[in-house]
Amino acid sequence: MNVERETVTGSRTGAARTWRIASVASVALVAGLLSGPGSRAEEAPAPVVIAYACVLPPGASPEPSASDGTDSGAGADSGAATGSATGNAPGAGAAAGAEKLRITVEIATSLPSAATVGKPIQPGPVRVEARVPYAELAPRFPTGTTGLSGEATLGVQVRQNDDTAEATWSRLTAQTETPAAEEELRLGHSGEVPTITVGSPGDIELAAGGLTLTVTPTVDGAPADGSTATLTCEPSDPDQAAFARVAVPGDGSPSAPGSSASGATPGDGGAGRDGIDVAPDEDGPRGAETCPAEQPTGDLDLSQLPEPRPGTVLNPPFKLPGVPVCAYAVGLGSVRKLNGSMIINDPEREPALMNVRANMQSTTRSAGPFYVRFDSLGALDLPDSRSTFLGFGFTPVTAAVEFETTPITISTGTIDVFPNAEPFAVVTFFQSLRLHDVKVNGTPLDVGPNCRTSKPFRVTLRGDFTSTTGRYTNVLIGGLLTGAVDIPSFTGCGTKGEDVSPLFTASISGPGNLITMNQATVCSPGGVGTPGCPPAIPPLPGAKTP
Repeated sequence: MNVERETVTGSRTGAARTWRIASVASVALVAGLLSGPGSRAEEAPAPVVIAYACVLPPGASPEPSASDGTDSGAGADSGAATGSATGNAPGAGAAAGAEKLRITVEIATSLPSAATVGKPIQPGPVRVEARVPYAELAPRFPTGTTGLSGEATLGVQVRQNDDTAEATWSRLTAQTETPAAEEELRLGHSGEVPTITVGSPGDIELAAGGLTLTVTPTVDGAPADGSTATLTCEPSDPDQAAFARVAVPGDGSPSAPGSSASGATPGDGGAGRDGIDVAPDEDGPRGAETCPAEQPTGDLDLSQLPEPRPGTVLNPPFKLPGVPVCAYAVGLGSVRKLNGSMIINDPEREPALMNVRANMQSTTRSAGPFYVRFDSLGALDLPDSRSTFLGFGFTPVTAAVEFETTPITISTGTIDVFPNAEPFAVVTFFQSLRLHDVKVNGTPLDVGPNCRTSKPFRVTLRGDFTSTTGRYTNVLIGGLLTGAVDIPSFTGCGTKGEDVSPLFTASISGPGNLITMNQATVCSPGGVGTPGCPPAIPPLPGAKTP
């Protein structure tokens, strides 16, 4: 069921936006949704492997790799990419004649088998797995590197008939453990991407273009400042870079005016009536330029953590100074009884920024099976959420929800070692909901100033480390977090002696209300996590209600 904004008849098929961190809101309130028009991802074709040639920024060059007979470009990199990943030749920014590092890239995404003229096509979460000889990167990273995080930007050429347009799939993130020097580094980047709309029938073909990869080492769970390596790459054979195709049937006539943007001519990458419209991934409200000065305060709540393996003896938590970071988190919360969902921290309005004191304490084992954990504290003052649902299946009811949220504990870690390693991410806090500005079929319903849940309820979200797309990594890198909440009964609803609390309790309260939040790389004013600065606004997770 697709999520909508304040309307029962509209649909949300806009571009995937930019993204961020875990807070949430058991939000559940009134939230309703009907399926909207547009083509959603429904089929997952086999991944396609594409060969790429990459260069590294100028600097000290390590010895060429002899493992496959190819030369490698190299150089220390402490900053951002020097090439562009929005076109077919990002390597143009590299020094002429630079030696190339050969890598392979596996691309996979879900797409509908067929699409409709004038209706946006939303590719499913994509996976871009880069396979890089680790011996070429290892000399750039500090001693003690235990993990690697990556961010990828992929240029995608969209082709249909004689038209082409360029899409940019950006802020795709990945994280993995450090491989042995002689092994291959595999970074499985994933994330949400913009929609595509076409103005005429004809098969659509997607082809991979320029690729920028940023790889950051982590030491003791935190990014190593100043040791980021950036590769700018292009397909070794652009004619062999196609990875997906979608049929757009029709009678050959162009779409009606207004189905896509006007004013562009076919073939210029724009969106004429018969052209291709690639929704930008940077439109909508922009986020804050930097993190708030104040740091979150409060006590950590460690009651929801998974148990260590039997026989593990833990050391007392080791206090750390913590790293001041911030990020956005946006998501969806379902109301099971209403079979609907609502948007939390709406990315198309003025979303609130999550302030985090990251890695403020660490816990390890003193005996027994391996265990390591980092605990962080977050604070988020969510904006009110407004949503429309169908009361009793046919009456539109609109309401605003105010969220009262306690400090947020974010714990990430690993239990045991390979092949039995179990990474975990747990986000937990308490929350209360207050309903106001309620309208039934457009007529205001006065519920008073104190229509709220009868008590705070616990929200616990957990990261999914098994998914191939959008999986959670850690508090600095982010990903998708999900959980279910039990919404308490409502109290204080109504005025002039009329108590409508039982109506809201009957319609909303109960267990099994699902929440999904999207978190990404954080921004740190002190330099940690700089790929996430300034804080960017993430796209909503897939708008499906179980």
